[in-house]
Amino acid sequence: MTRLIAFGDSIFAGWDGKENLPPSERIPEIIGQAMGWEVTNTAISGAKFDDRDSGFPAMVKSHSAAGYDYALVNYGVNDWCFPSGDLDYVKQRVEAGLDTLKQEAPNIRILLELPTEDFRNGSTSLFDINSQGWSQFQLDSMLVQIAKDKGIDYYDWRPDPIITYENASTTLGDGNTGVHPTAETGRKIADRLIAKFKEMAVVAPTPTPTPVAPKPIDPIKTINISRLQNIFTIADNVDAGINATVSKINELYKRLAHVEGIINVPTVSNGRSSPGNASNRSLRNYTILSFQDIESPINDLVQRFNSYWVREWEMGKETDQISLQRPENLVLDQSYLDVINGNWKAIEDKLNELVSYINHLTGGGN
Repeated sequence: MTRLIAFGDSIFAGWDGKENLPPSERIPEIIGQAMGWEVTNTAISGAKFDDRDSGFPAMVKSHSAAGYDYALVNYGVNDWCFPSGDLDYVKQRVEAGLDTLKQEAPNIRILLELPTEDFRNGSTSLFDINSQGWSQFQLDSMLVQIAKDKGIDYYDWRPDPIITYENASTTLGDGNTGVHPTAETGRKIADRLIAKFKEMAVVAPTPTPTPVAPKPIDPIKTINISRLQNIFTIADNVDAGINATVSKINELYKRLAHVEGIINVPTVSNGRSSPGNASNRSLRNYTILSFQDIESPINDLVQRFNSYWVREWEMGKETDQISLQRPENLVLDQSYLDVINGNWKAIEDKLNELVSYINHLTGGGN
């Protein structure tokens, strides 16, 4: 008989926010009944991706997966609500538990279920920040990236959630200040996971599978903005530089959408027309406003990359936003040129930093 081992917290343990459900109504057991599988449910209320005895790495060691065909892993709500550290701390514990699973059962098929939404601590959306400065959305994106890196299956609720803030009063036993699904909601969750397991079962596992790296796609080229050489070509230089910046921002958005499966991404445009190179108030205002206009789209892109965990890959550090200088000098001298060229360097450096992160993620180089 096919065997499934489940690792999780109170949601898998059957707490519905008011009382403990019978074992037959717990999510892993519902999956087992539907699939005709033998189920071992190791879930413990309050468990997290942490170093406690109830944490994922320790639970995998104390409940050997040897002899099991499938593993279902679902933690995260307590990591966000009661964080033990930053996202890098969580990442290390997730990877440690998954690595141990594979060591003990090389042929096991793992399904990493992303945590459903948590409305404790006053949260109303996936983007609310916890006491350690990170959101549920960031946690979800990090878990997806780990699954992709390790070649395991995952289920992401975000495109089609069962539980939302608007319906939490009926989908959660503890309402829109809680996190625990009702018995009915648990069955709906189980149905989604059953469908996912059926998809996984169609493809038979190969002995000691090795994760296959995604086929590299052509890397995005870095941006190189021409510097302003003399005061007689200010408008031409600013217009060309802004257009090059806009083009690179849109290219990065398009690649991010491809990698993360995003349906809608912004399209940035240059909304200002060059007044010509004549030295007058129109040229001065055009130059000031052009840099003012482009700063926000760059920072919006940086925020989007951070949210989707496309960032510095060793420590997971967020990318800093950019702050451009305002070329407000009244005299068109060398210091004026230096301000403009300093902005071009700052824009180049920031966009090329994002280029390196997305290229690293897609196998297109560092």
